[in-house]
Amino acid sequence: MNFKIPIPSFNYNSFPKRLLVAASVVVVIAMCLTPTEARSIEHRRRHQRRQPDNIALTKDMATLKRPRNLSVENYKNATRKIKHKLRNTKRFFDQDKKVLNETREYRDGMPSWLPAVNFVDIHFHDYRSSRKPGSSISERKFTYLMPKLYKTLKEYEVIFTRLRNVQVDLTDDPFNNYVAIREKLLADTLNRLYSTIAEIAENMMAVHMTIPPFDKSKLKLDSLQMKVDATQCLKNDYIAFRAYGNLLNNWYSEFRCPLNKKGDKKCAAFQAKLREKKGNKRLRNKTSSS
Repeated sequence: MNFKIPIPSFNYNSFPKRLLVAASVVVVIAMCLTPTEARSIEHRRRHQRRQPDNIALTKDMATLKRPRNLSVENYKNATRKIKHKLRNTKRFFDQDKKVLNETREYRDGMPSWLPAVNFVDIHFHDYRSSRKPGSSISERKFTYLMPKLYKTLKEYEVIFTRLRNVQVDLTDDPFNNYVAIREKLLADTLNRLYSTIAEIAENMMAVHMTIPPFDKSKLKLDSLQMKVDATQCLKNDYIAFRAYGNLLNNWYSEFRCPLNKKGDKKCAAFQAKLREKKGNKRLRNKTSSS
């Protein structure tokens, strides 16, 4: 027997046309978006894999464009640290010495025990002529200036230590008030001197530079008597404090005022003073040679 299965007929007219259109649009969109998203995801993966390589390549190119000399950087950093320490030492001393009632009667004079520093020669030193060919300007400046700075500070360390041990005839009653003031000022000054000298030595060793030997016997300390009256004590103290303050000012100006620096009033005044001294020195040399 042949049985026929009846197939129900589908009436398209009975199916909602709007639903049919919406279903067709969804199918088309799905067919279009799926390959696109797959390509987008794969593209992102490839980009992420390449990104570290690109970053490394960029850094390598930057390094090739701007090569850095580590030796130069070391000298610059060491100079910067010493300059910062010197500035603080100067600032604290300027504050501390305000307790002194300085008068021209006591602070003027240039005794033989006071060391002299030739800042004219230091400031106008020609760094282009060097005994070490191939060295940078930063290295030449450091190796020229730091031993001189170290030596001059060591000299005042010796002087202030000697002043601190001076025996004073206290027959003058008003002077008793000054004794405590000078003791504190000398102690604070020496402590900061120790710290500054140590900073210089540390940074010299950081660039493999030998600490220069210091011979205090070259100072003419015999003329700085260890037993004095109140008047002579005041005079010695004020002369030493004035000279030390000038030393710190000149050294700090030397570091912050190179010859090619312009537009700074303090530097202009410092350089003008040294140029005047340089001119006077040449004039004296011509006069003595004629």
